[in-house]
Amino acid sequence: MNFGETLERPIGKKAEKEKLKKRKNCDDVVPILSSQLDEIKEEKRRMHEEKKESMRIALEERREFMRIASEERRELIQIKEDKNEVEKRKAEDEIMMKDTRTMDPEQKEYIRLRRLEILERLRSKFPS
Repeated sequence: MNFGETLERPIGKKAEKEKLKKRKNCDDVVPILSSQLDEIKEEKRRMHEEKKESMRIALEERREFMRIASEERRELIQIKEDKNEVEKRKAEDEIMMKDTRTMDPEQKEYIRLRRLEILERLRSKFPS
């Protein structure tokens, strides 16, 4: 026998019982841990589903907000176009009603040409 070698003694009854007891405790712990792991996995899955639903709702709300904003923008543009049309019509009406008796010949010619433009545009817009 060499000095570096150690001999192992066979396990005694008491040590064998302790070993069996530890193994039994481990066997009891495995189902508990497995159950806890399943619960954790289920909670994680549920949280993921909730997050997905929350993101879907947020996306829907954002789309609705964008739709409303776009609609409001179109309405605002339409209001501005209508206002411009009213102002243009008002200016054209002033030109059509302008008294040219006190104007010099160039001013009369300008008003006459503008009136012709207005009439041509109206005739093309509303053919008879």
